[in-house]
Amino acid sequence: MGRIVKFSPVFIISLSFCFISACSTFEDVTFDQQASAQLKSLAKSSIDLSNEPQAIALSELLAIDEANALIASAMANNPSLQQTLLTLKTAEQQLTVTSSSQWPNISAGLNANKSEASTANYSASVDVAWTLDIWQQLANASSAEQANVAASAYAYQGAKNLLAANVMQAYLGLVQTSQLIAIETVRVKAYQTNEQVIIDRYRKGLIELNELDTAKSSTQSSQATLVDYQAQYQQALRNIVLLTGVTENSLNYREVYPEVMMPLEKVSEQSLGRRPDLQQAYQNIIASQYQHKVAYKALLPSLSLTASITNSDANLHDALFGSNAWQLLGQLSAPIFNAGKLTSEVEIAKFSAEKSYWNFQEKLLSAVNEVDNAVAQEQAISKRLVLTKSALASAKRSEQTYTSRYRQGTVSLIDLLQIQQQTFSLQAQVTQLTYELLNNRITLGLALGLGV
Repeated sequence: MGRIVKFSPVFIISLSFCFISACSTFEDVTFDQQASAQLKSLAKSSIDLSNEPQAIALSELLAIDEANALIASAMANNPSLQQTLLTLKTAEQQLTVTSSSQWPNISAGLNANKSEASTANYSASVDVAWTLDIWQQLANASSAEQANVAASAYAYQGAKNLLAANVMQAYLGLVQTSQLIAIETVRVKAYQTNEQVIIDRYRKGLIELNELDTAKSSTQSSQATLVDYQAQYQQALRNIVLLTGVTENSLNYREVYPEVMMPLEKVSEQSLGRRPDLQQAYQNIIASQYQHKVAYKALLPSLSLTASITNSDANLHDALFGSNAWQLLGQLSAPIFNAGKLTSEVEIAKFSAEKSYWNFQEKLLSAVNEVDNAVAQEQAISKRLVLTKSALASAKRSEQTYTSRYRQGTVSLIDLLQIQQQTFSLQAQVTQLTYELLNNRITLGLALGLGV
């Protein structure tokens, strides 16, 4: 048996008045449009990269098997990255929870009652509850969660990119310390050889004692530096193990620097819209704007419908499938007085949306600054490296000359040690500057939004 539900004129008039009032008083915020315009203004780019060519992967800057294996291990074993992934999965499930509120809630029940000296009585019921989304409040809440999921996805992508960059830079750091150890080991051996020659000449009475002290001082100072480099090497090993989960025994690396591509040769400097942190901040703006709509629509009336079908019978079959009585109830409710609570929540949501916009702008300015700094560093380090290599070549020629003249007795040991010290120091500087140059290129790639 069915019933036709009729709404009174007062109900319909009240609902229409609330709808007209909502449309006339709501002021939407459009910080997402401002953010997109800000990005185009500063970076000559857009948050929408659907029409832009695919960028190279960050790992392609350092395309060697050893580094790729470490990156793959880090993606699978890094605890921080796995926590970020779980945050993304949680956001996806939360979207399902929020979206489910737009659908009717249906529940069924079956009760059996029997007392002494009486037959059993069965009662079956089906209840349906549905809040009509007449103002699209529930849809706005779902859209906000969708933006939160997108933001979490970009956060996960950003974490992957940063982890890959850290692994690549740690790999280069390991190569650097290995080369510094090799340089310092040769220096110690050279100083020890000089010291032995001086001892022999001192015993023959050809030199004074102060030259022997100078030689021992240089040797011991170089040995102390070697100990420091060895400690740095062990620290670099532990850092890679921490990032990747690879044991020291199974770690493979080269002792010469691999080639690192210059990112600007493949990617436009202005294509900053691909950066995950900017995309994440943009999605946060969208989410906060939808939350502002949700908070405002909480001021408006809500309409809910409930339907219930019940039946009671001594026979279980008839209780379940017999003729049932049902009722339908519509309820319209609206907030009247809450001491400004809901109005303040609307303002708080608006402030949150504006705060999200300023957070986006802050990240955008930082992104532009990071790229500019990395480009400037590329130019400065390259020039320093060229000049240092030239100085090293000159120092090596001078060392050969001074070594020959020292053996002839025309220059002092102090002069020779000074030239040798300069040569080894310049070799170490070349190694360190090479590391800085390659490391900066990875930083530049990360700043440009290249990822894995």
